[in-house]
Amino acid sequence: MTKTSLPKFDSPPVIETVLSVQFSQIPNFSSAHAGWFWKNYLDPSWDQVKSSSRIGDQFERFGDNSVWRLESGFTIQAQPMAERLQIIKSENQRMIQVQDNRFIHNWRKSESGDYPSYKKLLPEFKENFSKFQQFTSDSDNPDLELNQWEVTYVNHLPKGELWNSATDWVKICPNFDVMVTDIPGLVIDNFRGSWSFVINKNQGRLHVDMKHARLVDESGPEILMLQLTARGPVNKNIGLWAGFDIGHEAIVRSFADITSPEYHKIWGRRK
Repeated sequence: MTKTSLPKFDSPPVIETVLSVQFSQIPNFSSAHAGWFWKNYLDPSWDQVKSSSRIGDQFERFGDNSVWRLESGFTIQAQPMAERLQIIKSENQRMIQVQDNRFIHNWRKSESGDYPSYKKLLPEFKENFSKFQQFTSDSDNPDLELNQWEVTYVNHLPKGELWNSATDWVKICPNFDVMVTDIPGLVIDNFRGSWSFVINKNQGRLHVDMKHARLVDESGPEILMLQLTARGPVNKNIGLWAGFDIGHEAIVRSFADITSPEYHKIWGRRK
């Protein structure tokens, strides 16, 4: 990646950011352990919890080890796996998620809060992940063996505000081209696309997902969702913090590159 400064936006369309680290499975980790971490290592402002299904291992592989296959979705476990605990802060914008092989820090947009920069979110992650590492140490587990970093930015582009029909999508993303047909009466009304890019000689991989969807349910408002996820290995060459920086830069530069200058003005681009 280049050394020039990153693009900045005053009002980007981002509605969620995620910093996540994956590690080797903690032995005998259970939902009770997650609750122990919540009650004894986080301050009282983290006052809401709920359980969710766990996230499976995700690894980026390169070269001869690249994997291009559909997963069956069917696995056999010797014993039940611990669920993922979602711990939500009282202001309802921050969420910590923990499971036996992953620690996640989310920011989610609300009506009363603006997007906090990566420079603000990263120290929050470091502080809370340090508490989780202390918890694993206090519970007589070995040091965490980190293996993957991950950064995600989710953007919502509402219909009526930024576009009105499928033909407008190319105005937002100039390189995007709606498939057309000459069959009379056939008009596109939905789209889903996914692309992946290797980051700088196998340092990681950037995944770009774009889809036309509705919020909440089938009667909700229409949006165009643009999600960018960067993920890569934690190893002797790339530590967790360097990985986050690599992923963040890849996402910010790619978002600015694939969206149009016309919309940059709407989002208040400064660089």
